[in-house]
Formats: sequence, structure tokens, C-alpha cells
Amino acid sequence: MHSEAGLLAVDDRFEVFGDKAVFALEARLLDDPADDAIPADSAGSWGAWRLWVAGFNLCNIQFETRTAVAEVAEVRWFLAPLFRWIAANWMPLLHEARLPPGGRWGDRRPRWARLAYLSVLESAGDDPERFGPWQDWASRHALRAAAEGGIVPDVFLQRVGDDIEFSWGDRVQPGAEAATFLVEDGVARASVDAVATSLAAAMEWFLDREPVRRAPWAEAVIGQWTGVKTGPVGGDALNWYLDSTPEPGPLAAALTRALDRLQRPVPVPEGYWWGRLAPEVAMFGDLSPRISDAAAAALLAAYFAAQTTGPAGAALARFVVDEPAWLAPSPWDNGYALALDLLDEADPDPDASATRIEDLVAALGVAAREVALGPDGPRGVALAGEALRPTILVNAESPANDGRGRRFTLAHELCHILFDRERARPLTHSSTPWASPSVEQRANAFAAMLLMPPHRAKRPVASGLEELKHGIDRLAGRLNVGRVALKHHLANLGEITPYERDFLLGGGWSPYG
Repeated sequence: MHSEAGLLAVDDRFEVFGDKAVFALEARLLDDPADDAIPADSAGSWGAWRLWVAGFNLCNIQFETRTAVAEVAEVRWFLAPLFRWIAANWMPLLHEARLPPGGRWGDRRPRWARLAYLSVLESAGDDPERFGPWQDWASRHALRAAAEGGIVPDVFLQRVGDDIEFSWGDRVQPGAEAATFLVEDGVARASVDAVATSLAAAMEWFLDREPVRRAPWAEAVIGQWTGVKTGPVGGDALNWYLDSTPEPGPLAAALTRALDRLQRPVPVPEGYWWGRLAPEVAMFGDLSPRISDAAAAALLAAYFAAQTTGPAGAALARFVVDEPAWLAPSPWDNGYALALDLLDEADPDPDASATRIEDLVAALGVAAREVALGPDGPRGVALAGEALRPTILVNAESPANDGRGRRFTLAHELCHILFDRERARPLTHSSTPWASPSVEQRANAFAAMLLMPPHRAKRPVASGLEELKHGIDRLAGRLNVGRVALKHHLANLGEITPYERDFLLGGGWSPYG
């Protein structure tokens, strides 16, 4: 990140809303410039603002002029567009967690919203049908949607669990090629409560300024903000979080019906945003919209059955680490390392030909239950943390859990129980394609290494490809893992070459000619 030294500021009399080390918005209202071209919907709001995330000011900017290069430490423009955007998008900005459809990433999808957006822009920017939903999403989550003629940093905001994730970079803004934001690509998180509290305080300050109150456009913004504070926040927040719509969608409706079936209340927030989600709501956030009512009710029933007042077992507690996957430079490398560490300490039988995953889970005091969650339900669910008995739910109706797949699910969910309890939150994680990419990628890597560690997954002795193929098939039987998974993993370990892997997976190419 560019140093603050040497940057020119309007002055230091900014109002600060929040904690710069976590999240803060600074703002300064100034007299409008003497210009007849002032937009009518922004008159009276000229000023400057800075956005701080994790101690970084994302508004350091360099301008190239005809005679020199100037640097400033803030966005200098009308404040009305920024606060109008915040008021108009308050609910989705703080609650919408799902990205639009249209990405073609498989298990290696981008870890952050900005990278996902840029990936789709590159691959489908000329395809309105594919890119249209992303444009709509960006209007709610990309800070540049608040520019309205100003020059604004390239920052995306996305809800992830109980946090807002900020991802940013130095992408040049169309029409402002002479301006460059002095930031490297980055990502950080702040709690929803911290972000919402800061933005709400800044909004109240802005709307209380005398030049703003006198402006003709202010009445609409004040009315919109009043509606945010007094409207039906509970349902709106739930709908945006689960279904990315202001009205109830498939998941919000399924959750409501399932809770009604179990005679449980629908959780609602106390204020005009939802900071810490109810665990059952968080669990539904990663589910398929196609989940059936019966599966939804079965999942909730299993969650309520896992509630307990007892303390966590010591055998498990010694291995639980708060190590967020999104902070790891590589979720795959991190998952591999965590699995090997666990095997070093807790492998039930280091000399066994296959990892005894069922015995390992039981020895750690984690319950494993088969639950019918439907073919569109999650492959597995991890329950742990405050007031929850550590439990792995294995979806008995998921095709992924047939045969040896169940072992992979147990290992995958064990990773969540051990390493995905950020800020001591209750863990109710559903493993699906809609779950956090970093979290799922790490758990997949953890499961692969736990079931196929290097001392067990050795390259078979073979003189040719056919003999290698048969040897790997026999090794998969000994390890009790899938043959496809083993071939990929052996390549990752360097036991076979990528070319051999591709041939063994059916590519038909032979490195031997």
C-alpha cells in the first residue's frame, strides 16, 4: 500500500466515522465550487472523503496533469452521490451474500468478489444475458456505482458470514485514464456491525448539514434513509441474504416453512441491519434454492438436536484453531499442511494402509449422523461451537456420498469443525457449491491429504502407463478413496506427472509416444 507521506490533503478537519484500523469513512463538507455546471441533484454537497479498511486508505490517488503529477489522499467530489448510493442499497450492500450466476470456475472459482466480477467481465462482458446479472449486482456492491461523474476507487463489498469483505485494486476507471489509485490488489474484512455503525453515523452527519438540508434533492434521500431505519428490516435482510431479492425467494420461503413445521420462530434482527446471523439462517445461506421442504425441515431438526449446554470435549478442543481460510495465501497448501499436522498428532493407526477416518472422528468426540437431505441438499454439514455438540451430518441422499465418497465428506467436514470457527461463532456450515470458495477449497485439500497422505499415497512401481493405471486402481482400493481423486492428488504430490495424470483420466495422450 502506498505511504501517506507526501500526499496532499484538503485539510485534516475530516469527520471520522469508525475505526481506521478496522473500517472507517472520513468525510468533509466544503463550499461548492464557483461553477455553473454543478449537478442539480448534488448541489450543496461538495467535499472530500476517504475510505479506510484494515488501516489502509483506499483513496490515495495520483493525477497526471499537463505540467506535473499530483497526489491526493481523498476523493474530491460531491458527497451526495456516495450517500445516495448507500441509502438506496443499504439492504443488499450489508446482507446480499450470493454472487450472480454466470461464472464457469468449478472448484477453483475466484476467492473474492472483485476477482469474480473481473473474470466474468473478461469472459462474458459482451454477452448481455450472462453479464447482465453481474452488472445489476455491481450496481449494489461496487463502489464505482456511486461515482456519478467523480473518480472513485475500485472497491467491491460482499457479505460473507457475519463480515463484509472488501476487495480492491488499481483498475483504471473508464473516462478517468489520467487518474490512478495507489493501491495494490487486496482484501480485508470487517464485521457487519462495524461497517453498518460507521456508515449509519456518517449518513446521519451528512443529512444534518445545513447546505444539505436546504438542497431540493435532499428530501428524497432523507425519505429513503428514514425508510431504511423504520422499514421491515427483518424480512428484507433475510430475503437479501438467502435469495438476493427484496421479496421472499425459494430459500427464505423454505426456511420459514421448515421453522413453522418445527414450531420455531423465524429469527429477526433487532436494528436496521443484521449483524450476527442466527446460526440456522447462516446454515441456510449456502444451500441450493432447490432444496425440498422435507430436506429443509430435516436439516433444521438435526441442528436443533445438536444443541447442548455441555462443554466441548478436551480431545477436540486441543486441535481447534481459529485460522480463517480467506487469510491463507493458498487455501490448498494450507489445507494440506493442516491435515498433515493432525495426522502427526492424532492418526489412530499410523501403520494402517488407509486413514481410519471414522475412528479419528470418533476419537475427537465428533458425532457423525446420516440424515436424508435430498439430492439437492448439501453433501455434508458441520455443526460445532457455542451451544452445539460437534456433529457431522452426512447427506444419505447425496450421490457424492455413495461408496467411498462418505469418507471424503467426513474428512471435509472435520476441517470445518477444527478450523472454520472465526470469532468463536457457532459453526453451522453447509458444504455446497454456494459456500465460500476459500473455505471449501481448503476443506477439499484437507480431506484429500488426510485420506491420502504422502506416506500412504506412493507412486506404484510400473514400467508403462497401463501398468501404472492398474497400480493406481489397486492403490485407490487400499486407501479406500476414489480413483479420480487419487490421480489428481498423486499429481499434486508430484508422484505422477501432469501428463500421466491427464492420460490416466482419459485424455489419451502418452508421454511414452
